[in-house]
Amino acid sequence: MKASVIGSLWASVEIILGSFFHNVGIPFAGTLLAMNSVALMVAFHQVWKEKGLFWRAGLICALMKSISPSAVLLGPMMGIFSEALLMEFATRIFGGNLLGYFIGGALALSSTIIHRIITLLVYYGFDFVTVLLNLYDYAVKQIGYPDLQPETALWFLMGIYFLLGMLSAMVGYIPGRKAAKIPLNKDRQSGLSLKTGEKIFVLDPDQKFSLRALFLHVFAVAVCLVLLNNDLFVAAAVFIVSYVTFCIVHYKRSLRHLKRPFFWVQVVVLTMLAMLFYNGFRYGDFFDPAGLTAGIKMNVRAILIVVGFSAISVELRNPVIKSVLFRRGFSQLYLSLELAFAALPSVIGQLAKPRQLLRRPVTTMSNVLWQANDLLTLFSHSLDKPKVFILTSEQHKGKTTFAVALAGRLKKSGLSPGGFVAPGKFENNRRSEFDIEDLQTGQRKPLCSIRNKQGEQIGPFGFYAAGQQFGNFLLKPENLKDAHIVFVDEIGPLELKDKGWAAAVGQLMKIPEIPQVWVVRKNLTEAVIRKWGLLDAEVFDVSKEQVDNVADRILKFCDKNIHREVPLAESKKKTGRYPLLRSITLTREKQ
Repeated sequence: MKASVIGSLWASVEIILGSFFHNVGIPFAGTLLAMNSVALMVAFHQVWKEKGLFWRAGLICALMKSISPSAVLLGPMMGIFSEALLMEFATRIFGGNLLGYFIGGALALSSTIIHRIITLLVYYGFDFVTVLLNLYDYAVKQIGYPDLQPETALWFLMGIYFLLGMLSAMVGYIPGRKAAKIPLNKDRQSGLSLKTGEKIFVLDPDQKFSLRALFLHVFAVAVCLVLLNNDLFVAAAVFIVSYVTFCIVHYKRSLRHLKRPFFWVQVVVLTMLAMLFYNGFRYGDFFDPAGLTAGIKMNVRAILIVVGFSAISVELRNPVIKSVLFRRGFSQLYLSLELAFAALPSVIGQLAKPRQLLRRPVTTMSNVLWQANDLLTLFSHSLDKPKVFILTSEQHKGKTTFAVALAGRLKKSGLSPGGFVAPGKFENNRRSEFDIEDLQTGQRKPLCSIRNKQGEQIGPFGFYAAGQQFGNFLLKPENLKDAHIVFVDEIGPLELKDKGWAAAVGQLMKIPEIPQVWVVRKNLTEAVIRKWGLLDAEVFDVSKEQVDNVADRILKFCDKNIHREVPLAESKKKTGRYPLLRSITLTREKQ
């Protein structure tokens, strides 16, 4: 959550200043943004000194920066993330003190030069190095220092950036120290809000994604570069024209960079410099045919890289890739990003205008730090949800049977399960209907059947209105006063469409005191986790787990987080009623 806070605030400043620099045409915009990044990181580290905060916040900011109107996706993302990694490295080695901040700031700022060099090499190739060195030789001769080597000038430039990095660290350190000493005013009205449901990651609702296309783009760019580097101009021209045309037609984002007048000004200037300096006035003529060829080659390569990388960046947003990453341990990242994106409009609305950000950086930094605690409180409230244990597997693979056994095992251990399960019935070796069973009383009602054609239809099953009403009744908080854990079998396509048990589950999510067990199909698990923002849900594949192991995990959580003064059975015998939910107290570490 803290990384989401820093990432959203950091990205807000980046987007505001980046757009301003782009529109006004301020030189050294990348350097100014890097100085701002260092100052922000140092300032936040005075308030929250957790290890790993730099690189996590940098990753979130880098991903959020991709929506900036002034950004080409991959370059700024790598720049921001590398700055965060270098700050993390320096503070891990030298500590979270002025020395660590100075070294981290110096490394982060100097990395912008290295990043720029790599970017230029990727765009233009090594012909650009030849032109640049010859231009440098010409320049130092004109100013009267012909023996000044390029390496010396580069180290001098690096020294300047080292000093700028240290200065940036000090700019962030001063307001950060002040903010860390000011007690948090929990009653202060921040005016911040979360705007959920925004599809910020979606570029175009009509955009089609393909994993095959992603690999083809990488292959096509590689082939075009090989042809260019081997001076196979005819073949390269055919491949590049065909590929660029395809990308422009299918990926509208590819045109964004090519529409900028400054890009074509660069093309003209680079071509002229190549004509003049590719051979260093070797022929004593202002027009060099080899230089013209090199200039055209560099610019064609730049157009290829811009268009190709834009297309690749679109395909990297493929929902299939996101789904795989979500299941491979990146669920925390995606959910943290959703929090940060939800706060972004509100944060940008409260930040100062670009000119004020530049004129009063320390005051701006202080205001941003004030917003950090407000935003953390807002995120904490939005995530104050019950613990959810998800039982999943493929369809018709024993999820309900596992849930029934799990409820029985928990009941033997002193917990009272509430909610319901939905056991099915077979007919001619296929599921024909499902009932809904109250785990507290054992009462059953029909839920859906292949013979019911009147109610809501999901696949071959028609749902009975009475069964749905019964399930929603069982999930009402006032009917769960004697429950220590709630079962919901199952959460599926209806709930993802805000039907079925969605409203009842939404009400239960407002009661953090009582944990829940959800039954979810494997292919819907990611969508369910995202819909309800379950940052700490535990998912159990019932085809690989034992009932006792899952029960032990749930009991361990309940023993740690839920305190019951009197066992449930004894409580009812002595008082004639079950304890209310409000009698269950929390001991969660985060609270």
